[in-house]
Amino acid sequence: MAPSSRNSNRTGFSSAVKRGWNSKPTAIGAGVVVALALIVVLLSTILGVFAPANSGNESAGQSASTSAHAPAPGACEVPTTGRARQEVPSDLTWHAGRGGISWPVSATVGPTKKVDGFAACFARTPTGAALAATTGYLGQYDTGHTVRELLNFYIADGAGKPISVDGTVKKQTTPEQMRAQGISAAGYSVESFTKDRAIVDVVLTESGTSTGYFAVPFTMVWVHGDWKVQVQDNGEIFSGNPLTPSEGDFIGWGDSNG
Repeated sequence: MAPSSRNSNRTGFSSAVKRGWNSKPTAIGAGVVVALALIVVLLSTILGVFAPANSGNESAGQSASTSAHAPAPGACEVPTTGRARQEVPSDLTWHAGRGGISWPVSATVGPTKKVDGFAACFARTPTGAALAATTGYLGQYDTGHTVRELLNFYIADGAGKPISVDGTVKKQTTPEQMRAQGISAAGYSVESFTKDRAIVDVVLTESGTSTGYFAVPFTMVWVHGDWKVQVQDNGEIFSGNPLTPSEGDFIGWGDSNG
C-alpha cells in the first residue's frame, strides 16, 4: 500500500603466591629467579609502551558488547514455517484488554511466550512483525501492567523513547473514547520487510474517516531476538498523516475481534 497523507495526532504513543627461602642454595636460586623476573617485567613494560594502546581494551569491550546485545539462548525461537510466514495464522484469537479493547494474537506466530510478564516472542516474518506492531499499539490497554511499563517494554531504546512514553502516559486515549470513535483492530499491510526491519501499517476501523479505516505506519526492528517498535527521535510513531486504506488494500484479521 503506497503511503498517502499522514497525521501526527495519532500517537498512542533497557563485575602472590609466596614462598619461604630458608637455605643458601634456595636463596641463590631465588636470586636468579628474581633477576629473571625483573628482566621479564622490563621487557613487558617496554613492549607495553610500544604496543597499540587500546588493543586489549577494544577486544574486551567488543566481547562485552557482543554478549550484552546477544539474545538469551532459546529466548524466543518462534517457528516460521508454512502459513506463519505470510498469512493470517489459522489459530488467530483475540486478547481482551481494558475497557473492551481487544487485539489479535496467535500461539504459533506471536505472542508465543511471556517475558517478565509481558506478551512477547513474535515470529521473524511479515505476519509476526504485524502482530508485534498491533500488540505494541493496543497492548498499552492490557491489564496487569501500567501504561508506562507496557510502552517501555514494547518500544525499542532510542532518543525518542522516553518522549513517546511520557507523552502517551499523559494523553492516552481512553477505552471509552476508542469505542466512541468505533476504533478496533481491522488488519495490516506490510510495506517493506527484511529480517531486521519492517514497515507495517496497522489498520483500524474508525467511523469518522472516508473509507471507514485508518492505518498507522509502524517501523519494527529486530532487537534481542524479538520485534520492537521504533519511534522517531521526537517521540512520534511516524511523520505526516495516517493512511486511509479501503477494503482490499490490506489483509484483514477476521470478523471476530472480541
